[in-house]
Amino acid sequence: MRTVRATILVLVLALAALLALPGAASAHGTSSYVASVQGIVPPLAGVEVGIQRGFQIVLASHSRVPVVVDGPDGRPYLRFTRAGVSANIGGWTLLTPRHTFAWPAPGAVRPRVAPLVVRKDPGKAHHLRDWRIRLRSGGRSYVVLGSLDYRVSDGGLAELLFPFAPTPLLLLFAIGIVRRARR
Repeated sequence: MRTVRATILVLVLALAALLALPGAASAHGTSSYVASVQGIVPPLAGVEVGIQRGFQIVLASHSRVPVVVDGPDGRPYLRFTRAGVSANIGGWTLLTPRHTFAWPAPGAVRPRVAPLVVRKDPGKAHHLRDWRIRLRSGGRSYVVLGSLDYRVSDGGLAELLFPFAPTPLLLLFAIGIVRRARR
């Protein structure tokens, strides 16, 4: 009789633990903010741009002509040359001899507070904003075009089963308690 009570208690505790999981963990599908780059307009030979670690612009320049990236205030911010990448810190200061550099993308930063459109309908994907970074090279102007979006995945079997992940551990715990109770 004592063993049955212990088993029932353990099963009740296991069920309570499953029900206590946060709603986001048991929801079908996940959401995230995604920054993306559409490209450079017009195309700039020898220069590639992308996103890394979610919200950092990565620019690689193999151009023979220097490429200058303007900052959010419109002033020259970075300069890519054959010598490497320099920053405009009261003058051009070499940051790295490499030809690739990453920095936080203005306009592509994850919002601290979910935008109203996301709060109203968090189960749907939303385009939040477009962003652009101005480049100059060889006397011409170029623009890196990008966007920030809110995306929702469709979930999948792994996300559907996530709430049940602690179940095997709880069952092992229950078996241990039952075995001790029998002694």
